[in-house]
Amino acid sequence: MPVRHSPINTVTTTALAAALLLGMQAGAMAVECKGMEKAACEKAAAQCSWVDPYTRKDGVKVSGHCRKKPAKKSGGSSS
Repeated sequence: MPVRHSPINTVTTTALAAALLLGMQAGAMAVECKGMEKAACEKAAAQCSWVDPYTRKDGVKVSGHCRKKPAKKSGGSSS
């Protein structure tokens, strides 16, 4: 006997697959800042920023590293 799929399950599965594919494409287009050397990080200045080495209050030394800039907030002020 053939298996019959309900229209709701088909739509849900299709929407989920589309969302996953779009998410993977957006991630592939983003610059991966983690692990970049200083020169490469500075070239990708629109997406990344270089953090110079520093010592935390508890004495732990943190080496210089590249990090992704936070996403800009959209929308205007709500004052």
